[in-house]
Amino acid sequence: DSFLATVRRMEKEGYRLAFIEGRRKVAAVAGYRTMHTLFAGDTIYVDDLVTDPSLRSRGYGGALIDWLEDLAMKKGCKMLHLDSGVQRDRAHRFYFTAGFYVNCFHFAMEFDDQ
Repeated sequence: DSFLATVRRMEKEGYRLAFIEGRRKVAAVAGYRTMHTLFAGDTIYVDDLVTDPSLRSRGYGGALIDWLEDLAMKKGCKMLHLDSGVQRDRAHRFYFTAGFYVNCFHFAMEFDDQ
């Protein structure tokens, strides 16, 4: 399975998964990694934050953000970072409500399949 293979490869690079169970199934998942950068020092970067669409607006995403914030503070991190697609207005409202702010632009360059 390519998804599982990708996750396993990411785990070797420090990627971790945390989840919250609700209604006897996974309600929300956060994929994150601890990083050290010149500009931010120790930080937790959230690669993935996903809530089951049928369970949104029930506090699961907020609970994961709270957990990640606690983890970051316990690890001595100065920041919690994530990227969100420019089209994801609902997610942006969620992040602003959770205390995030826009502090940079994320630029990307795609390459054709080789």
